[in-house]
Amino acid sequence: AQPTMSKLEHSIKRSLTVMQIDAIDLFFLHSQIIPDDYLFPGDLAINQKKWSVTWSCYQQVVIPAFEALKAEGLIKAWGITGTGLPQTIKQALGHSTKPAAVQVIANLLDSAGGIRRFDDPAEPRNILAAASSNEIGILGIRAVQAGALCQKMDRSLPADHPDAMDYQRAASFRALCAQWAEDPAVIAHRYALAMQVDSVVLGVKNRQELLACVQGAEQGPLGPEQISDIDALGLIHT
Repeated sequence: AQPTMSKLEHSIKRSLTVMQIDAIDLFFLHSQIIPDDYLFPGDLAINQKKWSVTWSCYQQVVIPAFEALKAEGLIKAWGITGTGLPQTIKQALGHSTKPAAVQVIANLLDSAGGIRRFDDPAEPRNILAAASSNEIGILGIRAVQAGALCQKMDRSLPADHPDAMDYQRAASFRALCAQWAEDPAVIAHRYALAMQVDSVVLGVKNRQELLACVQGAEQGPLGPEQISDIDALGLIHT
């Protein structure tokens, strides 16, 4: 753990120098947190140590390291990305040393699409509720589910790709937005803003998309009637 800590400190200090700032406001563990004996399905298990940490490692190494970085003043707070196995994400959110923030899937499909690496239900709304009950800051991510909730996909994907399948599944959502004379991406962002989140992390590729998202934010979270109409389409992943 000590060589890793030294590398981490060196990397952070180098980044601070390049960015010309004194500290990182919010430093994220962007890895899957898994039970100690968990194996991901299929070929994912071969290299899972490269992009996941066990619960024991999280408790015994990650938390002490991040708390030390905070004590040194290199970071002001730390968080986790909550797209991994729900049971360990919820454990982390309820731990005595809690993250200050968590990134959580927040979209009307409850879908992580192509970044999901396990077969169990993703439970994003349960994770949102757990974070809220533990007074942890929530950053909603994947609001338009990698383009699946936009009017058109911006790239070609195989028909069986999770994001392409979500786009096909969301056809009724696009039809509903057409009835409302609304941009599906804007409605999707406003839906995400209504999901117990403190903020939404946008994924935009051009100024037009950015302006549409700003427009949606200015309109505020979607109202209960429109949310009810969307939920009635039966698109939520179970």
